[in-house]
Amino acid sequence: MLTITTTRKLDALRQRAAQAETALTDTTHQLETLLEQRRETGQERPDTGNDPAAVRDELEAAQRLADEAMASEARTKSVCNLVVKDASAQLAARDAAIAELRAELEQARAGQPAEPELPEHTVLQFRTLGGGLVALISRPDEDRIDDARIYGYQCLTCGGEADGAWRMEDGRRWANEHAAVCRAIPAGTADAGKAATRA
Repeated sequence: MLTITTTRKLDALRQRAAQAETALTDTTHQLETLLEQRRETGQERPDTGNDPAAVRDELEAAQRLADEAMASEARTKSVCNLVVKDASAQLAARDAAIAELRAELEQARAGQPAEPELPEHTVLQFRTLGGGLVALISRPDEDRIDDARIYGYQCLTCGGEADGAWRMEDGRRWANEHAAVCRAIPAGTADAGKAATRA
């Protein structure tokens, strides 16, 4: 019985030894394959061989390269953050300038006088020297039964007017002549000018 047990133990030991030898052979083969691949790709370093110190130096060099790569990435992120911050500041300044210009435009529009309401039967408008309006008016002739009309003008700034032209050409000439010499300034424009002077 003891002999059988001992034989079994020896067989088991022989089997484990054979397995270990097979594993060693496989590992050696894999190592040779890797070395061959490194030779083919030009990554072999003949001076290092299998020396542990050389392998350690190579690992340290790889670690240094990794540290330098991480430091470079950190510097790149820092530069990117600065660029983004600067661009954000420029955008904010541009938005502020646009808002200021819009506010000035609104103030300018608010300061512009509204055009006066035109009289009934206005057919043409003329701008005076002072910025006012002269309206050419065409009204029906109440003294006649046909569709005849009477032409005249009314200055909406100084209040000057004329009436009684039978032809539109005459009424237009009167209105245009008055606009060419009228220097009256509309009330809204005068107020705006005073406000601008006070500011």
